[in-house]
Amino acid sequence: MKYSIGIDIGTTTVKCILFGEGVQVVAEAGREYKTLLPKASWAQQNPEDWWKGVAESIRSILTESRIAPEDIKVISVSSQAPAVLPMTKEGEPLHDALIWMDRRSTKELEILEEKIGTKKVYEITGNRLDTYFTLTELMWFLRNHPDMMKKCHKILQVNGYINYKLTEVFSIDATHASLTQLYDVHNNCWSEELFEAIGGDTKIMPDIYDCMDVIGHVSKKAAEETGLSTKTVVLGGAVDASAAALEVGVYGDGSIAEMTGTSSVVMFGFDGLVTCNELSYLRGVKENTTILFGAMNTAGGSLKWFRDALYGGETPQNDAYPRINKEIEAGAKNPTGLIFLPYMAGERAPIWDPNARGTFMGLNMNTTRAEMLRAVMEGTSFALQDNLDQAVKTGIPIRDFICCGGCSKSDIWLKIKASVIGQEIKIPSVNLGAPGGLGYMNAAFMGEYKTPEDASRAALQIKKIVEPVEEWIPIYKELYQIYLDSYQSLKSQFAALAQIK
Repeated sequence: MKYSIGIDIGTTTVKCILFGEGVQVVAEAGREYKTLLPKASWAQQNPEDWWKGVAESIRSILTESRIAPEDIKVISVSSQAPAVLPMTKEGEPLHDALIWMDRRSTKELEILEEKIGTKKVYEITGNRLDTYFTLTELMWFLRNHPDMMKKCHKILQVNGYINYKLTEVFSIDATHASLTQLYDVHNNCWSEELFEAIGGDTKIMPDIYDCMDVIGHVSKKAAEETGLSTKTVVLGGAVDASAAALEVGVYGDGSIAEMTGTSSVVMFGFDGLVTCNELSYLRGVKENTTILFGAMNTAGGSLKWFRDALYGGETPQNDAYPRINKEIEAGAKNPTGLIFLPYMAGERAPIWDPNARGTFMGLNMNTTRAEMLRAVMEGTSFALQDNLDQAVKTGIPIRDFICCGGCSKSDIWLKIKASVIGQEIKIPSVNLGAPGGLGYMNAAFMGEYKTPEDASRAALQIKKIVEPVEEWIPIYKELYQIYLDSYQSLKSQFAALAQIK
């Protein structure tokens, strides 16, 4: 019997799944870790927390499954993206990793707007200039920590760090490279022009591996820490969105899905290279494919914030999220009339505003906690509709809509979402998120399928269809317009708040 492991390093949790033949789940484990928020709009993580979570999760699934470690033939790792993690030649982090939520590099963005221009950046990278990407964040390191950066040997992404801990090889996979905003997507190389603009050198970027290329074998040290065998190979891996898209069949031909977790990403698949200024470009797992996506920073993250700050401190172990769903279903059975702007860490698509802030509007003395919780779900659904509107404006048809990821487990949230977008939502029977896509890559590598896409086609089945609630649709249309107007009315105030330190 041959086995494989898919590991996803998300924004809040590492998820590790052991697959048997036929991409069947044998065992799974996960660990949470903290995001450090030292200042407003700053977000960083200790990379050792990722590795500790990975090592503990691997040991857990080995104990649970009782399989021989040498029977695990291959490992793939996906992750949140992009990030910036400076590393020494000896493989030690020089700083916490700046993750995708970080917005500290607004000054660097202004410098690049003046120095090279937003149009040029888009022409080279396929993505609009924004602090979300590695480009401005790396420039922040170069400008603010020049002595530290002299010791920097390579810049790694999140899965690149785990791959290094597993193999002792510095690497970046092709999907992550496409999302750094340092990569020339037309000439398939690091952009000398962009590195010159930020005062850096392309030499600090690791070698690029395709998603299913072998990076190396599990090192002796990693084997000791995890219980793995040194015979196990490690593949290049992928951005979590690319892997999740593969699981739900988004790998070309105009297919659409939403991956919803801490952030929410609505993904549109295309063959060939396709870019769009309103949406973000990401290479698919398969070479010469594109995923255009609209990313919302804090969809599930907004609900997590409410859970931690305003829900009595209940934890995931105490079933906080199921109790939240029941509370809404019992105490906020219909649209609330509240507006929640889900910009808890600035926002990416479609407003691209690092200064935007989370906001409740319409609260009164009778407002209940259940209504506020439902408003969070409504606000994040309005953000999704905003991205779908942008896609329609660029000529992308909205047909079948598949939803996957942690937030798709909430039936009330799905009903709200379907009613906001005005169409049914399909939920796949296999809903593992990024690890599922990694499982398909592993299966193809081991020869069970010709390609990962073949594995996806064989596995994709729809478990249920969530219909809109007809009487909610006209109410949400009105509230959606107020949602759009609210941001425009508050935009200048958000900018002013951002100037107050």
